[in-house]
Order: sequence, then C-alpha cells, then structure tokens
Amino acid sequence: MRIICLIKYVPDTEQFEYDYETDKINREKSRMILNPDDRNAVAWALNQKKQETSIYVEVVSMGPASTAEELKNLVRLGADHATLISDRQFAGSDSLATSVILSEYLRSKDFDILLTGTHTLDGGTGHVGPQVAECLEIDQFSNIRSIEAMTKDHSIVEAVHEEKTLRVKLQNPCVLGLTSQMNLRLGFVRYENIDKNVDTHFTLVTNETLNLSEEEVGRKGSPTKVRKTRVAKREKQESKVVQVDEQGIEEVVRFLQEKGYIACSRH
Repeated sequence: MRIICLIKYVPDTEQFEYDYETDKINREKSRMILNPDDRNAVAWALNQKKQETSIYVEVVSMGPASTAEELKNLVRLGADHATLISDRQFAGSDSLATSVILSEYLRSKDFDILLTGTHTLDGGTGHVGPQVAECLEIDQFSNIRSIEAMTKDHSIVEAVHEEKTLRVKLQNPCVLGLTSQMNLRLGFVRYENIDKNVDTHFTLVTNETLNLSEEEVGRKGSPTKVRKTRVAKREKQESKVVQVDEQGIEEVVRFLQEKGYIACSRH
C-alpha cells in the first residue's frame, strides 16, 4: 500500500512576524511548525508503516525552501520519501491554485490513499483536500477523527459532520481529511539520526517540472482576493491558584458569578 501525506508548515501562532507593508506573514522569518491536523496524518501513516513494513509513505508539502530540513526530519522519523514543491511562481497561491499545483504533481504518482489535515492554523478554509480530490476525480471526506480500517480497495472512517458522528466507507484511492482530535503522537528524531543524510529520499519540485502556466498559479491563478488582513493580538490572562477548601470554592463561585457563568444566589 502507498500512502501520500499532503502536509503544510504554518507560522507558529506564538512566534510569527507580520509584514504590515505587504499585509502578509513573513514566512521566511517566522517560526514554522507542522500544522496540527497534518501532524496526525503523518503520525497515523508512520504508525501503519511500523505495523506493516511494506507500506510506502511519502510526505508532500508546498511551501518555502526553508521547510526542506523539516521535511527531511520526517524521513528520519520513518517516511520513505519527502517532496517539497516550491517555486517563486507559486507565491500568493490561494487554496484553488494550491490544489491545482498539488494535483499536477500527484497525477504522476501511484498511491492508494491521500492523507491530509482538514484545516490549517493559517487559513482554516478546509478547501485544499476536497479541491485536490475534485481535480483528481476521486472520493473525499473531511473532519475524520478515526480510521477504523483501510485496505487496497476501501477505507472505513469515523467523522463528525454537522454535530453528528458518521461512519463512512470510501473507495480507494481517496482523500481523507483528518483532525487533531485523533491525538496521535508523532515523536522526535532519534539522537543517532539527527545528522543522518537523507538527500536521496528528498525531492525538490519546481514549476520547471510541473510546467503550469502563469495563469494557473500564484496570484494570477487565484480567484480569491483578500481585501485586508487583521492580526488578532492575544492578551495574557492572569491565573490564580486556590486551595481545595471552603474558601477556595467560594472564590471560584464568586468568579463564575462575576463572569455571568452562573446566576447569583438570592436569599
């Protein structure tokens, strides 16, 4: 079985740099982390590979060249191959243009299943997985919180849809959009593998390979037009520790009453 994980490195919500002149996050200077939903996709695939060594796992990401080493670390963790799709022509691509680029690469690949995250921290539209499936004309489902079974022919998953839990069977190949609710642990690169050379298991793909027109990618290929981006500023909330006694309970009740979570008692 061949599994391809479509993943994205996103700016850390605690450590990122915003360029107010260009109205964009500076991805080259911001700390990048593996998107939580995508992390579960990789963790699930690598867990399956541990149980069945014949499973082939490739991780594919579209992004800046600075994420190359992070992708190589996934090979050091157990993935068979890592592919970075990166080209200046792809800058400014919205979810549709991104899906077109990813799909063009995937058309040249043999796979049984595509795993990805449902949402990303820097966007949250949930569009890429379904759009890739549409481009490739294969089945897709999102908001998956567990994969119950997977064979060469089909996948059985449990997903949340409109506050209902659904059990769905899909024909493979298909695209499965996982969520961080799976709570899978990816782990860390072992000390002896930190400096392991994995260049033969890494590929950089540019538009010279994909040969997409300027009208299909980047800003020209993106129908989404962002009028303005606002950066939400987080405020640190003070915390207070109370004792588990009568006085502490009274403090908690008083706090909840002040915030309106519980009604004040009347005598």
